[in-house]
Amino acid sequence: MEMKNVKIHVKSFEKSGGEQSAIETVSFGRMAEKNGKFYVFYDETDAVGMKGTKTTIKWDYDNVVIIRSGTVESRQEFAQGLECISVYKTPYMTFGLKTNTEYVYVYCRDGIWNIELEYMLELAGQERNEMKIKIVIEEDAHGY
Repeated sequence: MEMKNVKIHVKSFEKSGGEQSAIETVSFGRMAEKNGKFYVFYDETDAVGMKGTKTTIKWDYDNVVIIRSGTVESRQEFAQGLECISVYKTPYMTFGLKTNTEYVYVYCRDGIWNIELEYMLELAGQERNEMKIKIVIEEDAHGY
């Protein structure tokens, strides 16, 4: 499996009870393609409070899976109309996550991947948050 160096730009917007917040991160990692699926592997930063966590994003044009392992353990799957029930584990606590995907848009233009997700997120059966995530993955010629 051939690996390329990539830059991963993630922008996430959260709307909860009228409050809106946005987080933006830039990470560097590796990308590969296997059997029509694409994979990106990178280490999370302290900026999002997940130092020591490795993230894998696996996708095709209809389906996106985000897997975290290390300090934080979770697996979320996104596809149009999909309800995904999973567990989010940190060193301090474990709680249930429920995601209802409303929108998935994946496209590649000039070698740059764009993944857009919109979903409702329910934490521990409590509040429902509206989430929007935009991920841009581009080849990083300089390495890191």
